[in-house]
Amino acid sequence: MAEVLAGYGLDAVVKLASNESPFPPLPEVSAVIADGLDGLNRYPDGAARALRGALADRHSVDPSQVAVGNGSCEIIVHAGAALLDPGTTIIHADPSFAMYPHLAAASGARSVAVPLAPDGGHDLDAMAAAVDERTRLVIICNPNNPTGVYRAADEVERFLNLIPDDLAVLVDEAYYDFVSEPDRGRVAVLARTRPNLLVTRTFSKAYGLCGLRVGYGIGSAGWVGALDAVRQPFNTNHLAQVAALESLRHPAAIQARADEAIAERERVADAFILMGVPFTRSHGNFILMEPPDPGMDARVLHEGLLQRGIIVRDGSALGCPGTLRVTIGAPLENDAFLAALAAVVGTTTLRGDAPQP
Repeated sequence: MAEVLAGYGLDAVVKLASNESPFPPLPEVSAVIADGLDGLNRYPDGAARALRGALADRHSVDPSQVAVGNGSCEIIVHAGAALLDPGTTIIHADPSFAMYPHLAAASGARSVAVPLAPDGGHDLDAMAAAVDERTRLVIICNPNNPTGVYRAADEVERFLNLIPDDLAVLVDEAYYDFVSEPDRGRVAVLARTRPNLLVTRTFSKAYGLCGLRVGYGIGSAGWVGALDAVRQPFNTNHLAQVAALESLRHPAAIQARADEAIAERERVADAFILMGVPFTRSHGNFILMEPPDPGMDARVLHEGLLQRGIIVRDGSALGCPGTLRVTIGAPLENDAFLAALAAVVGTTTLRGDAPQP
């Protein structure tokens, strides 16, 4: 394993399983994090006023229309706590982000999982048809995790026009930064004026702040007020707040990192085509792939990559058995992954009739 990775200038395992950024925070961001260490004996600003103000300016909304959370995951959890009760339902796609069904479990509500459309994206018509008098929350993951399929803003807006105006809709845009379509960002614009719509984003992915946990939501003052009513007083720590605030001051550098991830994603996709590897076209910083031969077992392929120092996510854990989800890493990491994939696929122990691990 070490010899294979050393050939690509790497001296450790290649982690391509959690959709993290391969890059550390920007140098300017690391500097403000270091400067903030001396103040850790004090509680952070519970309202995250500076960060809310900067995000409000970025999205042309009032600060009362901005929610800040310990990652965008926490905001999603807050939505469930604020809106769901026993006897109510939450509608989400399946497979999608595995956290959504837990909102129902935590509140005593019922989860209504709507299968994806054949292209791996949300079946928005079926989701609209599933709405009834018990529905309190609909979640749309766009691009969808784990498939990476993106629904255009026009499709999301059409969905909003199909459902009651007072039904809460949360659009989870955790992978927004990696969308290259020209309508990227327009759903957040809709959230400025549609009282039932909240759009969440994260600083974990393109910004490289997974370890600090900070995300946000844009919606109506009513939506944000409902979230604030159930959150803890100091839910985002001081270092997370200053790091996110400084990151917002460098949009060109952040976009350059996202652009590199997009270019690498397309390079890996092109390599899959040459290798005969089936995959779903993605707008995230990951790709959902299948073994190149129907007789191959994805679990064995996963284990073969692991033995070569490449960690990817087994699709069975994501509701997509028979697949692997591969995070797009730095160029050398992607090179190492593709070389390992070629080596594993070239062995004869991957056939479906081979002994299973």
